Amino acid sequence: MNCTLRILPHLRDRPDRLAISTLRGGRASFADIGQLAGAVQSFMQREGLRAGDPVLVLAQPSPLLYGTLVGLLGQGLQVLFVEPWLPVSDIEHILATVQPRAFIGSRAAQLWALRVPGVRRIPRWVHVGRFRRARGHAFEPVDVASDQTATITFSSGTTGRPKGVVRSHECMASLQEAVVEAGSLDAYEEPALCVFPNLALLHLGTGRGGVLVPGKWSRRNLQKVAAEAGRRRVASLTTGPAFLLHLLRTIPDGDLLPGLRTVMVGGAQTDRWILERCFERWPETRWIHLYGSSEAEPVAVADARRAVQLSEERGLFQTLFVGAPVPVIEARPEPAGLRVRGPNVATRLGDSPSVDWLEMGDRITVDDAGWWYGGRASQPGDEFDLEQRLYSFLETSACFVTRDADGRLCLCGEGVERRVGRDRAGFASLFPEIQHIVETPIVRDRRHRARIDRRATLASLPTTARIPQ
Repeated sequence: MNCTLRILPHLRDRPDRLAISTLRGGRASFADIGQLAGAVQSFMQREGLRAGDPVLVLAQPSPLLYGTLVGLLGQGLQVLFVEPWLPVSDIEHILATVQPRAFIGSRAAQLWALRVPGVRRIPRWVHVGRFRRARGHAFEPVDVASDQTATITFSSGTTGRPKGVVRSHECMASLQEAVVEAGSLDAYEEPALCVFPNLALLHLGTGRGGVLVPGKWSRRNLQKVAAEAGRRRVASLTTGPAFLLHLLRTIPDGDLLPGLRTVMVGGAQTDRWILERCFERWPETRWIHLYGSSEAEPVAVADARRAVQLSEERGLFQTLFVGAPVPVIEARPEPAGLRVRGPNVATRLGDSPSVDWLEMGDRITVDDAGWWYGGRASQPGDEFDLEQRLYSFLETSACFVTRDADGRLCLCGEGVERRVGRDRAGFASLFPEIQHIVETPIVRDRRHRARIDRRATLASLPTTARIPQ
């Protein structure tokens, strides 16, 4: 099987329908994507690249990029993605491990690559713009084994160490099925609004197409993408809490995205008030809470309104109820962390083939209502519970606790001194275990913009304010 077989009928049956729309790269129909994919496939064949060969790809999201990805995957090539802000030493290690045979990138990407010796050693460099003028045959996916690697994605990960997430062709196809089923998105013909670029590729397989939110969330860009979404009558949005929060703060008034019928919010620790504000803003919209990870998307699903209500009943500042596992997932909530397996679960590069279950590293508890997120298994449960109580007292989640070299608990965060000062006696009474308060700006993860990067936050402290570890 080849995961791009799902796109093939749409290239034939709905050639004029919108496939991809981006602010900077313009729009493309399914016919345009098919033509680009065929040109890319023909080019790779002429270059002697065959199924199984790895190719590094780096370019801004655009119709050209998505046509290129469809062509590469259709040819059975392994598409390697690397976050360009990773340390050069990490990128060097990645390239030495995967050994890509070609590098396809924009001009900006090629300039970036000049500082990375491992990229300079890749034998073939191809400017992605070349495919606009290339000629090729009709796109026709080659047959590959279901377990053959389709994509390898390297990111910094929550620990700050790069990890390679490997998705097979079967995994890519199953991911689409799982997300579509979780949101009942198969009922929609209109395009999807996509905050995450990988979901735009997914929606090509549904035949709906996607309108991409640009990476720079300025007011002007948001207004432009909202206008495009209105013209295209987008029916659904899949996002994280950071985008919703930015949307609420940047454009607080006005009838923005009025046609949304379903919104899927990913994450396990969305502040309740963000979702409550969104329910008020879009009262007729169906809201779904998704829980998963980079390797397993999605794992569990819940009605977001119910998740907020149950979390409020427990006095939680955040939405920690994550519902129940999706049908394709087998799950084992264990004291050492949640373990899952299923066709939509990716593997990690370097894992032994005998590894059957993915260790997600999250603590999940189960009661009659369903699943509850209990923090990372590597963090003591009492510290996670302490943070949740702190969030409620301080009325913010822009903080966290850590321990110094002597094991004493420190509270770090934005505005914590001011918030504690409103009731210092009450704080001391409720949280006697907190020994130090460190006022510091919170550094967010570059991919998951709502997630606190604890390591980077601590590293950004002035030397005189560093917490001895």
